[in-house]
Amino acid sequence: MTVFLILAGLMVAGALLMLVPPVLKGARREAEQEQAGAALVVLREQLAELEAERAAGRLDVETYANSRDELERRALEEGQAADAAISASKAGPAKGWAAGLAVMVPVLAVVGYLAFGEPEALDPANHVAETGGDFTREQVEQMVGTLVARLENEPDNVEGWSILARTYTMLQDYPKAAAAYEHLAGLLPDNADVITEWADATAASEGSVLGKAEPLVERALAIDPGHPKALAIAGTMAYQRGDFAGAAAQWEKILARIPPGAEMARGVIESVNEARQKAGMAPLAQPGPAAAAAPGPITLNGRLEIAPGLRDRLAADDTVFVFARTAQGGPPVAALRFRGADLPLSFSFEQATMMGSEIPPTVTLGARVAKGGTAAAGAGDLEGAIEDVAIDASGVSLVIDRVRE
Repeated sequence: MTVFLILAGLMVAGALLMLVPPVLKGARREAEQEQAGAALVVLREQLAELEAERAAGRLDVETYANSRDELERRALEEGQAADAAISASKAGPAKGWAAGLAVMVPVLAVVGYLAFGEPEALDPANHVAETGGDFTREQVEQMVGTLVARLENEPDNVEGWSILARTYTMLQDYPKAAAAYEHLAGLLPDNADVITEWADATAASEGSVLGKAEPLVERALAIDPGHPKALAIAGTMAYQRGDFAGAAAQWEKILARIPPGAEMARGVIESVNEARQKAGMAPLAQPGPAAAAAPGPITLNGRLEIAPGLRDRLAADDTVFVFARTAQGGPPVAALRFRGADLPLSFSFEQATMMGSEIPPTVTLGARVAKGGTAAAGAGDLEGAIEDVAIDASGVSLVIDRVRE
């Protein structure tokens, strides 16, 4: 495990939470696209819901950190699965650029919306229809150029500058990415994520983490001492200076933000031990095997209905989620998606999008009519739930019988 892999793993985990899985031209099956898409869309929306709960003061620091770590782990797993499908469906020398652009499709859709002010630009399918599924670099740069022109007249547009900075990073135009993050940091001076990305882009632009990036990393850690990516870069700085004990100390702090049994934790420990060995220190012990997963796959099935008094609130095009979560709460471990027109309906979790590697023997079964169309719960949603349901239960009757306040 090299020093680079710590940074790469952390950057992938963070980035995947912002992206809908890509659409590529080729032989990739529609079912695979839908499954990966549903998983990452739900995970992204769960992250937004988690942030809202934290902002409202309903989550303590430990619960928030553990829940976010779990979402990042799931997003990384889904992203790796999507990448594997992409790799299997593409071949030839253009594969790298095509795959890279495919990952950028959702971001470019937002770039298009911000640049042209057209809601249709938010739909990746429109871009695929127009371009056959691939963008040329010239098309990407033209879209970015239009966004830059718009932002010259909107210097306080946080969303626009954030998208521009991330897009420059994906295009590997690091000097421009660093400049965009510097501007964004002026708008969000106390945001550790922005300061860390500015440091990362600056280091990439200069070809070294030593130099202008150092005070930026120190600034990010002053805001958030446990920021994983800032700690990763700080450790790399110490490592390159020959301060191997300091590098190990910084990287060890990352472990507090990673579930002990996660593969990423094992990788971080390997890098920590590489630094500790060079410093003449004893190695850290690797964690033991992960705890046993669920006793079996979730095969829960049944019938979903809506209470008569709520039927007039249901629209045919409403989004309906049926989900299973642990008794302790937190993000769902599995979910199904339907339309209001499907109700009443039969459901089976054998076709569900799985969002957790460990499923307990019993779960809380819930359903929600999402009036906002997203997995994030909101006032006015229609809900119903049953607690302590076996994951292999059959013929369960679930009723949507209340309105979320």
